[in-house]
Amino acid sequence: MNVVRSTLFTMVMTLLIQSAAFSGEINCLECHDDLAKEKNVHQALQMGCTTCHSGIDASVVPHKKTNKITKGLSSEQPELCYGCHDKKNFIKKTVHPALESGCTSCHNPHSSKYKKLLIAEPPALCQNCHDKAEFSKKNVHEPVAEGMCMSCHTPHSSDYPSLLLKQPIKVCLECHEDVRKTPHAMTGFESAGHPIGLLKRGTKEFLDDPARPGKKFYCGSCHNPHSSDYMKLLRYKANMALDICINCHKK
Repeated sequence: MNVVRSTLFTMVMTLLIQSAAFSGEINCLECHDDLAKEKNVHQALQMGCTTCHSGIDASVVPHKKTNKITKGLSSEQPELCYGCHDKKNFIKKTVHPALESGCTSCHNPHSSKYKKLLIAEPPALCQNCHDKAEFSKKNVHEPVAEGMCMSCHTPHSSDYPSLLLKQPIKVCLECHEDVRKTPHAMTGFESAGHPIGLLKRGTKEFLDDPARPGKKFYCGSCHNPHSSDYMKLLRYKANMALDICINCHKK
């Protein structure tokens, strides 16, 4: 009986699809309505499914692929997405490795409950790849605790290190602007305090971090911008003030 029902269903669907194809348009959502049921729907759906799935012959049930690309897409990700989304925003100096996994590793291509067609909300989304332990130590930076990853980072590509929205020191000063108004960290030794975010003499390059090869010297050289087991989000254990200093200023 189930076989008969399945056969009848296939015959009816084939006739409906062939009829729609004859009229020049197939409404895939008549069968795949679940793809567009969430609050935020990808605008590409309004352009028709074959805008992206050009290699699917919907006039046949079950559908046949007419090319060798995943899901009958017109091209693989991310090139497919660049048909609508400006490629220059995804190929800057520092590129998020997640792009190698395809845009759909973070975004639902059809519809989603959250903004930007995300498959989950930050920070849960980010923690699919980034170790949650690094963001949940004893002291957590407030933006991290609030899931505000995008207040400091861009998720696609950036001209700055660590996918930051600006130069590292400028990101920190967005919230901590008062740091430069008073001597910082060294009031007992130097009236000007410890230098932060300095440029190499005669250049537009920031100083290198002595304790972290390949990194630039800024607030994050002493403070962990995500979370820390030490007071004031210090990156290193410091029982005494000088304990933090010897990480750069060797004995």
